[in-house]
Amino acid sequence: MKVHITNLYGIGGTVGNAQQMVANIAKKDLHYNELGIYRYAMQSDTSDMLRTRLDGIIASLSHGDIVIFQLPTWNSINFDEMLVAHMNGYRGLKKIFFLHDVPPLMEKKLFRELERYIAFYNRADLIILPSQNMADYLQAKGLTVKKIVIQRMWDAPVDIDLTKVPKFRKRLNFAANVVMYPRPFVQNWNSSRVELAVTAGPGNYAWADHKNIHFLGWFDNESALAYALRKSGGFGLLWHDDPVWTEYMKRNACCKLGTYLAAGIPVIVHSSIAEADTIHRKNLGLVVNSLEEAVNQVEQMTEEQYNQMAQDADFFGNLVRQGYFAKKLLTEAVFNLLYE
Repeated sequence: MKVHITNLYGIGGTVGNAQQMVANIAKKDLHYNELGIYRYAMQSDTSDMLRTRLDGIIASLSHGDIVIFQLPTWNSINFDEMLVAHMNGYRGLKKIFFLHDVPPLMEKKLFRELERYIAFYNRADLIILPSQNMADYLQAKGLTVKKIVIQRMWDAPVDIDLTKVPKFRKRLNFAANVVMYPRPFVQNWNSSRVELAVTAGPGNYAWADHKNIHFLGWFDNESALAYALRKSGGFGLLWHDDPVWTEYMKRNACCKLGTYLAAGIPVIVHSSIAEADTIHRKNLGLVVNSLEEAVNQVEQMTEEQYNQMAQDADFFGNLVRQGYFAKKLLTEAVFNLLYE
């Protein structure tokens, strides 16, 4: 019996990096075999071309193997369904679906397809979900898979200088592309005592004129980003003011949370996100109900309080820097599949 894991190519950004990070941990530390999938315009394939492509992806499978299928492939639900149907030709093969994202919950126009996605998810022998909130939601909508493993958090295996201790600053770092995807709360920032630092290169941005906004620069490398955040000090802000995404963050695991903790800086999150209790219980940052509340708490915080919080966040960061969440869930999924 071999354990295989899919890995997505041809797509960048957070979604591509997350799949490649998990697959690299699985290959290096657990010796799983990779099944490479390329993101492409599948509508250009004839049925014979698609069948040949699918044959190539699963060429290394054998009867009785286990496949961890990282989802979605962003090649459409049609592709995902057909790939699983192709896998079913192997006797005794077990399928673990690792849900990074649920597309119908990310865009209003896709919500009508949720029933189809859940029917697809029900083909798994075990499913890895980002949070218990997501498990409860999908079960209420028809998910029937009995074996479930909860991910909880994303890792961020970065290489940074841990001898540099984050400084106490009344600063909120927001790691996102605020130039290409403007955020109203960034453009309307009005605090004179708490600075907002954004990941953008210096430029002439009308929305930043005469405001307490600092530019960290733009980082394509996760280690460079984490180190810049560590040098910046202050807090890492996990926030969204789009109502669809605010709702989605209640159930999903957010990659930037892992990045902030890998950087060793305390975080600021909304009380509704899936891991808010962990952040509060382990003193990893501030759990608030509004940005106004966050600003007020940062204004009133002492250096001693911050240093203890940063120390706790940095200690917890060892888990995400070393990939322990991925190693735990990948091992637990296979163990539960075979043992329970």
